[in-house]
Amino acid sequence: MALVRLDVRGQLVSLRREDAERLRAAAARVAATSSRRRDLALVLDWALASPRIVVLRRAEARELAALLAEDHSLADLGDALGGIAQRSAA
Repeated sequence: MALVRLDVRGQLVSLRREDAERLRAAAARVAATSSRRRDLALVLDWALASPRIVVLRRAEARELAALLAEDHSLADLGDALGGIAQRSAA
């Protein structure tokens, strides 16, 4: 199973590739109207293409938290992230 590894506010998170693709697609859907979501989509795209751990900046971590809170179809990913995204919103 291919994993995408992210560093979200100092916490290492491993996501299944399919889950990272879902996050990227959700961020990309509103990228035309939100530069922050565009940035998040680009970082997730880079993470999907790289075997390395990709570090999310504070703004990207906040957007990830907001995305998970807004899009109920991603609720299972909030659990997979272990609440890290919720802490990023604070």
